[in-house]
Amino acid sequence: MPRLGSTTDRLRILTTTLALTLGTALVSVGTADAATAKHHPAAELPAQAAVSPAGCVIEYVTDPHPAPSVPRAVKVVAKARCGAPVPAQDLSLTLLADGKPVFKTVVKATNKADLFNRSTYIRCKNSTDRHTFQGTAISTSIEGDKPYVRFMASRSVVLPCGY
Repeated sequence: MPRLGSTTDRLRILTTTLALTLGTALVSVGTADAATAKHHPAAELPAQAAVSPAGCVIEYVTDPHPAPSVPRAVKVVAKARCGAPVPAQDLSLTLLADGKPVFKTVVKATNKADLFNRSTYIRCKNSTDRHTFQGTAISTSIEGDKPYVRFMASRSVVLPCGY
């Protein structure tokens, strides 16, 4: 399996994940429906460079690892944190295998400062096949009727997990 470690590979994977998640993020902030998001992805997405007034960030995305709570599974976990509670936020987490999305979850909260996503995992069918796994997260906070979007990716990890 190829090791995905270069900046170019990480950007390609993040772009793929962003395209898959864009519809969810836009629908959650009420700015477009999923059909519109598929046709105009770059024009509708708020820039990550904008600083969230509440200081919202993705605090971490764990490297893919064997799930302690789910036997024979690979898992990633993410946390978004704001300096103060915000009216609405969501945290989308995608598990990639060999650069392709294999599972995605989205958690949402209202009037909270912290948001955890602990539900993103896949069960391994065997332990002989090795694949390169990575987690990517996209968080959107709504502050003053404006969406603020953040992105983060974990490192790529090769694990013995056939899916």
